[in-house]
Amino acid sequence: MINNQFFPGRRDVERCGSEMDVKNMREFFENAGLNPIKECQNQEASQMKTELKNASEKDFSKYDCFICVILSHGSREGILGTDNKAIQVDYITSLFRGSECPTLEGKPKLFFIQACRGGDQDLATESDSEPVPFSYPTLPADSDFLICYASSPGLQSYREPEGSWFITAVSEVFKQYADREHVMDMMLRVNKNVADNYSNQGHKQMPSEVCMLTKKVYFNVPQFNQ
Repeated sequence: MINNQFFPGRRDVERCGSEMDVKNMREFFENAGLNPIKECQNQEASQMKTELKNASEKDFSKYDCFICVILSHGSREGILGTDNKAIQVDYITSLFRGSECPTLEGKPKLFFIQACRGGDQDLATESDSEPVPFSYPTLPADSDFLICYASSPGLQSYREPEGSWFITAVSEVFKQYADREHVMDMMLRVNKNVADNYSNQGHKQMPSEVCMLTKKVYFNVPQFNQ
């Protein structure tokens, strides 16, 4: 998990509520036995690249999947580091292709990206910069990728002190259904959960997914909701 919460060079220095996103996702990962969990806080673009490159060079032979959660601001150029420099999403995913990370070949690689913003804000709701696009011509050539975005291109992504709509929905849905549903079925529930929300001014949000999975992905977890 990469949580860029403080941006010294911006007027909106703190992404309020992002710490709750980290807490909620960490709770799910720990309860689901998804270990080890590495958390990186307030990374400049070059630091993000280093962390992701180091992760891609690890030996995943003993592991079943790789999950990456990025919480940050975004721009049309990509996901922003705390220095406001951008990293393209396709650069990030390219690090985990079979040619670059052979021990993850044929294994699910899941990316959850909370890094979008529209132009409007209200008193209780903050957003996370412009929509981060995904360049379809440069999608990873390998299969078994799932990239989950907080919003569709052109739509806004909202965040409140209690956490972002998207990550809150992911953690709640996964906690309730991960013992019996596969990831894509749960993401349908996330889409519906987020789409049913509206801000004080009636603003809406719609997550989107780019799915290149070749099989259903289940988490071997206990029934959290009992």
